[in-house]
Amino acid sequence: MTVTCPTCAAADETITVRKALLDPDHPFDPPTQELLSMPPEPRGTAGAAITLFVLAGLFGLMGLPTLFTDADGGGGSSDAAYQAGYHYGASLIAAILLGIGLIVHSHHRRRRSETANQWPQTYDQWQQLHRVWRATWLCRRCRVAFLPAASLRPDFAASSAIPVTQFPQWTLTIARQDDDPGAPITSD
Repeated sequence: MTVTCPTCAAADETITVRKALLDPDHPFDPPTQELLSMPPEPRGTAGAAITLFVLAGLFGLMGLPTLFTDADGGGGSSDAAYQAGYHYGASLIAAILLGIGLIVHSHHRRRRSETANQWPQTYDQWQQLHRVWRATWLCRRCRVAFLPAASLRPDFAASSAIPVTQFPQWTLTIARQDDDPGAPITSD
């Protein structure tokens, strides 16, 4: 597919943003690379919290058989601390890991709610943004980004060129236009 730049009307320096970021022959400086990069996918639960929940479950399962045994742990000891550790140790570790996991999870949710005005918040919104990002083209000569005609859907009109410095806000605006993605971009 040959796409011409809306600014210079040339096609020799136009490339999709995704391919431009992966092109080793024309690397971008770090600030431009960051502007053109896709935002990370939003997550529901922090990986650390999930790991702690799994470990808590494993320790809880390991501790179940010892809760129901009446033996002294096979060591022949009648020490009360040893008996308590043998019967309740794995369950105590599971409870501690579960508590830490809940704290990590609540901290992660609080951080997400503090940034509630940021978009995308859900995976579906992120996919919508990703679809716009993949369809966007870049002119290396003019350092502008644009969407060609029919890039998002068959009746989508070509967008005007925007400077790379406005790329993140522009892609968010295009992606958030749920009802009519081909409508002119308006500032909020």
